[in-house]
Amino acid sequence: MIVLTPRLYSVASFVSGERLIDVGTDHAYLPVYLLNSEKIKYAWATDINKGPLKKAGDTISQNGCSDNCKTILTDGLNGLDELDCTDISIAGMGGILITEIIEKSELAKKSNLILQPMTHPHLLRKYLYDHGYSIIDEDLAKEDRRIYQIIKAKYTGISEKYSEYELYLGKKNIENKKPELFKLFCEKVHKELDIKFKGTKDPNFGEILKEIERIISQL
Repeated sequence: MIVLTPRLYSVASFVSGERLIDVGTDHAYLPVYLLNSEKIKYAWATDINKGPLKKAGDTISQNGCSDNCKTILTDGLNGLDELDCTDISIAGMGGILITEIIEKSELAKKSNLILQPMTHPHLLRKYLYDHGYSIIDEDLAKEDRRIYQIIKAKYTGISEKYSEYELYLGKKNIENKKPELFKLFCEKVHKELDIKFKGTKDPNFGEILKEIERIISQL
């Protein structure tokens, strides 16, 4: 039986439809877990490299999911626009790469997006807001010393307004205020931006730091 890490478990919790495309699936732990938990009915596990896709195929067959999960060798969502999926998960990639994958796909506009950026989450949020995607929910997951951000988004065609500090913390994270972890997360972001601000002397960073300090003081 597949046991997910906190990061992937959070991604799994945001899947709300019955047919999932897992981009960059690696070992296919996420789709197999969701299938065996009967949270979805069908999945496509994709990867750009043959090696990880072979491992994914092994995981799928060993866990009795061969009839309900197909592996596809492709770059991002290329060539998948005709698939009848409800949800798309893209986890473990850089935020900029995730935006590029979404940008190239019409399917992204028709599906629930569950995104877990390893880097540049603020740029991913900015892209989503500027290009008509609404961020429905967010979560934080801690593994070892790292805190991961998980974003659920849906295309509406309407650009949303945002403040700069919300790009770094996440509007929904601010609303949810996940106990203890949110404060730790805010302190971590503040420390990283403080180092960056000292290096650039950009006054914009100063304003962002003040807003984050205000939020921390209220926790």
